[in-house]
Amino acid sequence: MSSDNFDPQAAYEKLMSATNAVGQKHFIDDPEAYQINIRPDKTVSPGKFLNDPILPGGYKAHPTTIRAMRKDIFVGGTEVFEDLQFIINCESCNTELDVQFWHFCPYCEAQFPKSRVK
Repeated sequence: MSSDNFDPQAAYEKLMSATNAVGQKHFIDDPEAYQINIRPDKTVSPGKFLNDPILPGGYKAHPTTIRAMRKDIFVGGTEVFEDLQFIINCESCNTELDVQFWHFCPYCEAQFPKSRVK
C-alpha cells in the first residue's frame, strides 16, 4: 500500500485474517469505536500531544498535528498493531514516522513520497 493511500478497510481485513499459534483467529471481530477529544492549541509543539487540563481524558495538539493525524487508527487494548507498521523517514525533516498514523509529516508538513510502498 502506498504511504499516501493507507486504507483502513484493508488494514482491518489484514488484522481479521491474523491467526494465533494454534491457527485460530487472533482477533475477535467485535470492534468498538472510541472518540478521543483533541483540542487545537498552537502552544503545543507540532507532532506532540499533551493531556488537556480542560477536557478530562482529552488531549491538546498543534492544529497541524490534528490535520496530519489519521482518523481511523486500530488499537488492540493498549497496544498498537505492529503488523500495520509502515515506518519512513520524512525526507524534509528526517523524522521517523509510522504512516499508519499520519496523512503527512506532523512536524514539517511535508507530503509523504507517493512512490514509497510497503
